[in-house]
Amino acid sequence: MTKYSLDFKMKVIHGYLAGMGSTSLCHKFHIPSKRSVLNWVHRYQVKGFAGLKNCDKWPKYTCDFKLDVLKWMKENHSTLESTALHFKISSPSTIYQWDRRFETVGVDGLKIKRGRPPMGKKKNPDRTAKKNDKLKIASQSDQERLKDLEKENKLLRIENEYLKKLDALVRQREQHERNKRK
Repeated sequence: MTKYSLDFKMKVIHGYLAGMGSTSLCHKFHIPSKRSVLNWVHRYQVKGFAGLKNCDKWPKYTCDFKLDVLKWMKENHSTLESTALHFKISSPSTIYQWDRRFETVGVDGLKIKRGRPPMGKKKNPDRTAKKNDKLKIASQSDQERLKDLEKENKLLRIENEYLKKLDALVRQREQHERNKRK
């Protein structure tokens, strides 16, 4: 179910086209953002009544499609709203999210899928046994590496303690010599 009905949107649009400002319409109809009003008006002017209808299903966009949309928007110096209308995307904020993810993560950011991943098939017992054997071999070498790292860690701690005590002795001697001078 949508937040605002088509009749409600049409009342707001007719008010805007009659000369009321988007801010005053927001106050009158208790709409939190004037961007919503302007978006409805723009969609109505471009597509008519059909532009205001919301889709019941959320479309799934491929990574290539998202890249094409972002590329077209950059090449044509287009706004989010006009790009959404051109590609028939219901909300400009969708394109904004794609752009942010593309800028921060890159192409991999556009491949992000929402929702729970599908359930996998039951595991094959033979395959699981082979994996366990590989893990045992790997764990033996990991245990050896762990022992080496623990030994190295112990030596570094001893060295650190030695350097701290040496530093304390040097400071103590310097303090003692300063006191002698006075």
